[in-house]
Amino acid sequence: MQVSALDTRTRWFRWGAFFAGVTTLSLLTTVHLLFGFWSKGMSLSLREAVLSGMATWYPWAILAPIIGVLCRWFPFEENNWRSSLAVHVIATPIFGLSWSFMRWACSFIPQVDEAPLEFSRVAASHFILWFVTYWFLVSAQLAAHNYRRFREREVRASQLEAKLAQAQLEMLKMQLHPHFLFNTLHAISTLIHKDPDAADEMVAQLSDLLRMTLATIGIQEVPLHQELEFLQRYLDIQKTRFQDRLEVVLDIPADTLDARVPNQVLQPIVENAIRHGIDARSGQGLIEIRAHATNHLLELTVRDDGPGLKDGLQAAFDAMDADERVPREGRGIGLANTRARLRELYGPVSTLSLANHPDGGAIVTLSLPLRRGDLSGIEQDTLTASSHVALSAPPPQRTLSAIGSQKP
Repeated sequence: MQVSALDTRTRWFRWGAFFAGVTTLSLLTTVHLLFGFWSKGMSLSLREAVLSGMATWYPWAILAPIIGVLCRWFPFEENNWRSSLAVHVIATPIFGLSWSFMRWACSFIPQVDEAPLEFSRVAASHFILWFVTYWFLVSAQLAAHNYRRFREREVRASQLEAKLAQAQLEMLKMQLHPHFLFNTLHAISTLIHKDPDAADEMVAQLSDLLRMTLATIGIQEVPLHQELEFLQRYLDIQKTRFQDRLEVVLDIPADTLDARVPNQVLQPIVENAIRHGIDARSGQGLIEIRAHATNHLLELTVRDDGPGLKDGLQAAFDAMDADERVPREGRGIGLANTRARLRELYGPVSTLSLANHPDGGAIVTLSLPLRRGDLSGIEQDTLTASSHVALSAPPPQRTLSAIGSQKP
C-alpha cells in the first residue's frame, strides 16, 4: 500500500511538472511573438499572443498520454529496441501531423489568429518543433520508465534482504533445535572426562558456527570457498555424534571457489542428507558434495547413499510451487525454502531438483548463474577466522574419510 501511494504521488507530480513545463513554454512563445511583432513594427495584442502560445503548446497535453501508451507498448528494451525504434520513427510524422492539425484548427478562432492558417504551412514551418517535441516526450517517458524500474529494484532488494535475514534467523532456530543441542551437549559432556581437549574444541566449533551465522545476517551472496568454510564448521560438529559412521567427499574444483553462491545455502541441504541418509541407518554412510562450473552456470550437488526417496515424493516436490511445502515427514521442507530463495535471488534461471541417485540414495542438484568477483559488505575477519581446512587452493578432489573419528 505504501508503494502504491508513492507511485500515485509520483504520477501526479510528473503530470503537474509536465503542465508547468507546457505553460512555461507557452509564456516563452508569447514573449517571442510580442518581440517578433515589435521588431517588425507591427502590433499584436497581449491576449492574441497568449492564446497563440497556448495553441502552440497545449495540444501536446492531449498527445502526451497517447505517446506514453505507445512507449509502454513499444519500450526500448535490450531485446526489442530495433522494432520499437522503427515504430517510433513511423509514429513521429503521425503525431507531428496530428499536432499540426490541432494548431491549424485553433487558427479558426478569431482570438487566436487574425485569419485561418494554411495546414501545409503550419506542418512545414513547425517541422523542427514537433519532431524535437515528440522525441523529447519519448525520452522523458523512457527516463520515467527506467526510474520506476530502479525504484522497484530498490524495493525488491530491500524485501529480499528482509526475507534473507528472516530465513537466516529461522535457520539459526533450527540449529538451536533441542534435538540438535541435546546431541551436541551430550557429546561435549561425554568428552569432558574422556578427552577435555576434544570437548573444548567442539565448544569452540559450535561457537564459531553460531557466530558466523549471526555475523552474516543480511549478506545475500558469498564466495563458494567461504560457504564451504561455514559448512566445515557444521561437519566438524557432527563428528562426535557419528564418529566413524560418517564419510564426506568434497569434489570442489579450484576454478569454482570464487563463484558467488547464496549465503548458507549448503548447510540445510547437507543437514537434510545427514538426517535422511546417515541418521536413518546404523552402518556407515556417505555424503558427496560436488561443484561444477560451465560458461554461464554453477552446479552444486549433495548426494547421500541412504534409503532414497519414498514413492511419489520426487513427483510431489517437482510439482509444487515455490511457496508450497511437502509433508513434514518428507525431505522437502528445507529444500522448498531453498528453492524459493533461489527464485528470489536469480529468477527462473536457477533450479533445484531432488531425485534418487542411480547408485542409491538421493541427490539434490542446485543450478544457478555463474557469478564471480569481489563481494562488498562481507566481513572477512569473521567469516575466515579459525578455519580448520585450507579451502583456498584444494586439489581437484578432496576426500575427508571418517570425519567423525575422535582422537585416540
